[in-house]
Amino acid sequence: MAHAALEALPTLLEALRKGRRTRVLGAEGGYRGLLLARAMADPDTDAPLVYVAPDEATARSVVADVSFFAGLDAERERDDANTRILLIPEIDVSPYGDVSPDPRSVGARMAALERLRGDEPELIVMSLRSLLRKTIPSEAFAALCRVWEQGGELGREEAADFLVSAGYGRVDVVGDPGSFAIRGGIMDVWVPIEPFPARFEWWGDEIERVRLFDPDSQRSLREIRSLRVHPVRETIATSDHDLRLAALRLGDEAEVPTSTTRQVIENLKAGVDFFGIDALTPIFHARMAALWDHLPENSRWFLDEPEALLGLGERMADEYEQEYARALAAKNLIASPAGFFVSREQLRERIQDIPVVGGRLDLHEPERAAKDRRKLMRVDLGRNLELRAKLEAARGQKGGELLRPVVDHIRGLGVHEDAVLGGALDPSDRDTWDVILVAPNLTHAERLTAMLRGYGLNPQAPSKDADLEALGGQALDPEAEHHRVRVLPGSLSEGFSSAADRLLIVSESEIFGSVTRRRQRRRKRGVGVASLSQLSVGDYVVHLVHGVGRYQGLTKLATHGIQGDFVIVEYAKRDKLYLPVHRIGEIERYVSAESKAPKLDKMGGQSFQVKAKKIRADVRQLAEELLQIYAQREALTGHAYPEGGEMYAEFEQTFPFEETPDQADAIDAVQGDLSSGQPMDRLVCGDVGFGKTEVALRAAFRVAAAGKQVAVLAPTTVLVQQHYLTFAERMEAFPINVAVLNRFTADGDAKQAIAGIREGSVDVVVGTHRLLSRDVRFKDLGLVVIDEEQRFGVKQKERFKKLKTSVDMLTLTATPIPRTLHMSLLGLREISMITTAPVDRLAVRTYLTRHGDMVIEEGVRKELTRGGQVFYVVPRILGIEEHARRIRELVPEARVLVAHGQMPPEMLEQTMLDFVEHRADVLVSTTIIESGLDIPRANTMFVAQADQFGLAQLYQLRGRIGRSKLRAYCYLMVASLERLSEDARRRLEALQRHSELGAGFNVASHDLEIRGAGDLLGKRQSGSIQAIGFEAYARILGEAVAELRGDPILRETDPELAFDLPAFIPDGYVEDVGARLDFYRRLSTARDADEVREVLEELHDRYGELPVEARHFALMMACKSYGRRLHALSIELRGMKLSIRLAEDTPLAAKSALSLGDATEGRIRLAPGGERIVATIPNRTGKDCSRQLEVCEGVLAELVTFARLDRAAQG
Repeated sequence: MAHAALEALPTLLEALRKGRRTRVLGAEGGYRGLLLARAMADPDTDAPLVYVAPDEATARSVVADVSFFAGLDAERERDDANTRILLIPEIDVSPYGDVSPDPRSVGARMAALERLRGDEPELIVMSLRSLLRKTIPSEAFAALCRVWEQGGELGREEAADFLVSAGYGRVDVVGDPGSFAIRGGIMDVWVPIEPFPARFEWWGDEIERVRLFDPDSQRSLREIRSLRVHPVRETIATSDHDLRLAALRLGDEAEVPTSTTRQVIENLKAGVDFFGIDALTPIFHARMAALWDHLPENSRWFLDEPEALLGLGERMADEYEQEYARALAAKNLIASPAGFFVSREQLRERIQDIPVVGGRLDLHEPERAAKDRRKLMRVDLGRNLELRAKLEAARGQKGGELLRPVVDHIRGLGVHEDAVLGGALDPSDRDTWDVILVAPNLTHAERLTAMLRGYGLNPQAPSKDADLEALGGQALDPEAEHHRVRVLPGSLSEGFSSAADRLLIVSESEIFGSVTRRRQRRRKRGVGVASLSQLSVGDYVVHLVHGVGRYQGLTKLATHGIQGDFVIVEYAKRDKLYLPVHRIGEIERYVSAESKAPKLDKMGGQSFQVKAKKIRADVRQLAEELLQIYAQREALTGHAYPEGGEMYAEFEQTFPFEETPDQADAIDAVQGDLSSGQPMDRLVCGDVGFGKTEVALRAAFRVAAAGKQVAVLAPTTVLVQQHYLTFAERMEAFPINVAVLNRFTADGDAKQAIAGIREGSVDVVVGTHRLLSRDVRFKDLGLVVIDEEQRFGVKQKERFKKLKTSVDMLTLTATPIPRTLHMSLLGLREISMITTAPVDRLAVRTYLTRHGDMVIEEGVRKELTRGGQVFYVVPRILGIEEHARRIRELVPEARVLVAHGQMPPEMLEQTMLDFVEHRADVLVSTTIIESGLDIPRANTMFVAQADQFGLAQLYQLRGRIGRSKLRAYCYLMVASLERLSEDARRRLEALQRHSELGAGFNVASHDLEIRGAGDLLGKRQSGSIQAIGFEAYARILGEAVAELRGDPILRETDPELAFDLPAFIPDGYVEDVGARLDFYRRLSTARDADEVREVLEELHDRYGELPVEARHFALMMACKSYGRRLHALSIELRGMKLSIRLAEDTPLAAKSALSLGDATEGRIRLAPGGERIVATIPNRTGKDCSRQLEVCEGVLAELVTFARLDRAAQG
């Protein structure tokens, strides 16, 4: 007998609670999430529930489904309510793959073990592979964990030693889990169990304060009382374990050469974290424990298809044994599968003992039930298969009514408008169905609601201030008041239906196709081009007056017996400039896209000023041209497009991802341009995969839906084909005809496309510059989208200029441009910057490995098995064919292509096109992989001789993969891990460890931004940037634009300071020279005293109590900020006398200056001769002169107030 889905829940919960042997058929998909959510919340037991999935993807899907029905947010950080569900992740590689695991995956697994100890989760989810992998015994793990509390006794060195032994890496700035940093009396550490790193402050050997901080801003968030600290790796020996003896014993068992064992023992003795150490994990412990040894003994287990899991376990065991045999044959010192994995027998015993299991309805069920002594229970459940088939068919048609099958299905169930519009559900009415549509977030829920209303339904949707988690938890609560049809936000893998319960649940992915939910990722604070934090001795800098020089470090000098810090800049003929740090704002890093070193200027010479003068003239001409184009565009009347309507809303919903904030802003800006009635000329700038194409798609759809035509131009056939496939696929379900036109288009198809363009039957055409040919005439062209405009020729660019006055133009570029340039061009060209990286783009597992056949063969086969493609990148053309030949030998079924820059252009283009269209599986190439290339199927990359690439280059390469919802893998291969230089190792490990873009990469990638600036402004301006550096160029451009627009240009003076007191940031307080330089720059260029205090607060937060000298320097900079506003030439403090010399154009009126004595009762007065304002300051007491400096600041603030009053009086 079959049970109704909801009615079956109490029986199933009782079986789980009491361990009654039951086999339930039909508990699949979203219903499985509902069952687990109800079991997790069972009030009659506090025993946790354990669920084992066949793979990690299913495990994560189950977590999301349960979170929806339990009223939790699966994506929330751990410091919110969601500690009730725990996912125990896999370690992402086999111990026999000769690949070091991703540190993040090991750290996350260790964090899960710590959560098992302390959080008491109600539901524990894992994949079978995760369950099979043994780990540290629970008692040994507990001994390796600590709780550090505020007020506790713990020496800093002791804490640091423990963190090193627990696997944490020491860094300068903590930006990733599993790292720590020490700065004086401050220690920062990021324990993976926490969503934020923690900052410890000591008083002697006592922990005085503990607070969480933001890794992006490095500023504190809130205080906490204690922190649980756990290991981040398994290769930690307990004190009573003889590691040397264990290694010798393993060497004998594996029959490896004695020299290999001896080398390993030497590395272990030295405490070196060497490559291959993870393959020796079992020797670090007296025994390895099964994961279930860490679980509470009263855990309730639930499995789907236990027989299938056993079969999968058998195959995994075979796989591990084969890999172990190959590793032994290669004479690698490595532990056996018995040390790493639970045995087949242990798994079978564990699974057979589980009383409640799930299963599917199939033909073999009677025979299986006869062997299984469990009670058989069937759940009457539908999986929306018929509805899904209709929706799939609707997506393949050109009708555009994607929701019609859902609406018809709902009506067919008896849910009519009168039932929906009747308001709240009547519990006594059992005949009408209850319908729940699940959208991934509130925005999508609101859109879906609006679309359903367009079809005549009036579903209930959540308000913006609703408790969204509570709504998910109440989804099936009969007591909760709700409408017959509801749209709820949440993540649900698939819906289900139950005729007996009159219930239908449909997920958005079933309606519109696969939807990937993107977590909102915190942005890392980028390092500006002007940042000095990464400045190294020998780097080039630009001084406002003296020009290009070479930075030679920071030194202390005494002037008038007072010590201070000075920046040394070397010029031509070895002349040196000693620049006091309070004037550090006069220099900036020299940045240019050119690789050649700039010529040093002569200190005090005129060469730099002559160059700057010429560049000012060029820049002014450029600004005039830009202003003229802008004015012409303003005067024109364009086409104002109507709002998108229901069909546009449906098109929006077919986007398989959530929009990032930047992407949403860009879409809104473009849509606003299309509504404005003025011709659009907007540039959308963002890296590949950041979502520029979606901005263009929505613009094209709206224009085409309004009856006008759209031309999409790309510079190469490969990019054209890529765009065509994307546009055609996304618009397939709508009445919009998409065509392609390039040199590979067959003659017949080309003629047909040209005729369609002329007659208007082609709505969107994607092509190369072929679209600009005379024989291509549009019936009613409304929008031109240009991808990578800078890569077109001069003639094409001239044609684009003419088009800008008659149609809407949208330009896309993957080359970033610096923010300072963006600000300079505001109002001259509309620019949308997409700088938020989707989480998918960064979810790339990165491995450091020896170059070996086994790694390549397994990685390629793994990707091919899931229908994907592989990039194999080599540093040079020499030997590239040999790499391709070896891959063909290792994986004969793989279709391998070779691409490099010395191939004939037509051949290279055809090769890339073949790869884009999946006529090949592996592309062996140099670094010529096109910056605009976006191949979602390519999710594995091998980088041969990875140590020969720079960090920025490696990051750019890795960015070519990880564009789909599938996990992406990047293998950094080197010939010998033991012989890697320290610099290369650091570079590769940084890429492996950093999940996001860090400060080091930001600086390394600025050459890309400057190249983007050159592309945008033209070749002549690129030469100007090369001559004086980018920051100086951007400032000149900003001034020229402001001047031509009539905006006021504030050229503030930078007063000379002479204070007879020590003022600097001590070396021992901020040890890192780069960080000290950056703090000096931020303080010396602060616009006002509030900005100075913000930097002071950050210093105190990050480095502890401020030394007197640092406080002095900050107060001096506050005085300087007021002095700039007064146009002061100098500010001097000698003893008790403050003297301020003002420039002739000071905003302080002469009348006010003369009457200062009267207005301030003689405290501030004009000195004889009228050139200086003087004030008497209280005498200093002791070493700390802060009070005296605060009075100085007050005097200057008072003068600024007088100046402001003068300006107001003048009108």
